[in-house]
Amino acid sequence: MRVLFSGLHFAYFKNFESAVRELADRGHAVHLSADEVEAPVDIGGQDLVERLAGQYPALTWDLAPSLRQESWFDAARRLRLGLDYVRVLEPRYTSSTKLRMRAHERTPRIVRWGAAVPKVGPPVTRAFLKGAERVLPASETLKDYLRRHRPDVVVLVSLTYSRSQQLDLLKAARALGIPVAAAIMSWDHLSSKALLHVAPDLVLVWNEMQRREAVEMHGLPDERVVVTGAQCYDQWFARVPERTREQFSADVGLRPDRPFVLWVHSAITPQPDPPEPVLVTQWLAALRASDDPVLRELGVLVRPHPERLKEWKDIDLARFDNVSFRGGNPINTRAKDEYFDALYYANAVIGLVTSAFLEAAVVGRPVLTFALPAYRPHQEEMLHFRYLTTVGGGLLWSAPNMPTHVQQLTQTIAAHGPRDERNTRFLREFIRPAGLDVAATPAFVDAIARLQREGTRGDETLAHSRLAPVALALARSTRAGLGRWLMLDIRGDETDEHRDRRVRIIGAKAAAKAARVEAKTRRRARRARRDAFWRRAKEVKSALLSARYHAAMAAHRFLAMAGVERDRLPKGGKE
Repeated sequence: MRVLFSGLHFAYFKNFESAVRELADRGHAVHLSADEVEAPVDIGGQDLVERLAGQYPALTWDLAPSLRQESWFDAARRLRLGLDYVRVLEPRYTSSTKLRMRAHERTPRIVRWGAAVPKVGPPVTRAFLKGAERVLPASETLKDYLRRHRPDVVVLVSLTYSRSQQLDLLKAARALGIPVAAAIMSWDHLSSKALLHVAPDLVLVWNEMQRREAVEMHGLPDERVVVTGAQCYDQWFARVPERTREQFSADVGLRPDRPFVLWVHSAITPQPDPPEPVLVTQWLAALRASDDPVLRELGVLVRPHPERLKEWKDIDLARFDNVSFRGGNPINTRAKDEYFDALYYANAVIGLVTSAFLEAAVVGRPVLTFALPAYRPHQEEMLHFRYLTTVGGGLLWSAPNMPTHVQQLTQTIAAHGPRDERNTRFLREFIRPAGLDVAATPAFVDAIARLQREGTRGDETLAHSRLAPVALALARSTRAGLGRWLMLDIRGDETDEHRDRRVRIIGAKAAAKAARVEAKTRRRARRARRDAFWRRAKEVKSALLSARYHAAMAAHRFLAMAGVERDRLPKGGKE
């Protein structure tokens, strides 16, 4: 079996490394494809695929051809963002201000206008956008790409990312009769990312919560959704630390004779006020001001998010004793060892909203957080965050404010011992629903093999339509003029306004520069005329002096020739 995995960029295959290895170990050929390179921060994705290709001869990788130059692609992407916007207008998202704000900013104005019509606006707009998606034909570029690689199954790991080409690859595979599976990469992707606009043959999810999201939020047929567990966390269940606690503490710069906790940085957008790095300094100050002597000397290891390092640029943690700042993307053996050891030896794991909470649960550490009004849109208002407080009775020890959190932390440090029962209940329901001793990776790979045997289910709604040429023409018309204006989102308007301001500023600067150059030219001309006048005056003066000299010399020679001596010449005055 030839399996083609496709992701937004190579680092996303970190969550599917165990499945890729299992497929290769079973003798299957695997090709890893990415839409784009990691930018602006390299987080190790290409090193990962190169390492895998070096270990498995039947594993290959490359970048998929970009569709950005296709005349219709930008319009298609904007229509899909519009469909995501209509989705968050549903009642279940009433309190999700972050999602609604993000979707509103990304949606074309014509879609916002249509969805704003009372009562009929959202359903009519949704129906139109779904129809438009199905009328747009599959990409010939991606069909040629699939023909070259000849996969038996395509696995899409970034179908919930709006900027990816995954949906177009799905449609291309559909057109060629290739079975397609969508593998949900993380815990929040079905509730907070893009819609699955076209149903794949198979959707691989972690648990029953995600199954319900796939069916109820994305309208997928229940029989196409398979629960496998979270294969990305299999690696942590049987892992053991590479060094002692004392060695690890010394290696990361913490006091070995004191307990320590791990702060895991979140990737939060838009950035709240205060930003998380500033909040961390406030939290550290609260620990050091605590009445509890343990907290005043508690070690703290701060792990930055690998894609958000620049947020820490102006943050100084050196003023706090027994605090260390380090950690990278756990995508290679060394980084995984350090990450696991940090989780394993920490007395508690603390943060705001991050998948590291789930890994802490696997390792058996208590997970703490606290709520602030500025962070409410990223915590309580997000559907996936609520799973952390409800599934299995809740994973998080959540405090309503920082003082209460400090008290909880004191109790947690004092009670340090075996696995928190909260973790066990949560893991059974959310991470390994088939049983704590049952790995998810084999179930994931078995589902892929079963899909290859059963083949594609097809989708008649994606059949070639007579309206396809019209749809393509309309899509191309959105690249300029009125069509472009109608398809602009708020960010596009701001970009245009910024561009117009920049054009005006550049024009004003150019005009000012031209005026300065003209004034300088005039000054030079005046100076040249003045200099020419004085040169001419000097020339006249010089000519007069020369004429006087020559006249005097001529008179002198004449007198000399006449024999008149100079002292005999008549003199003025009285005799």
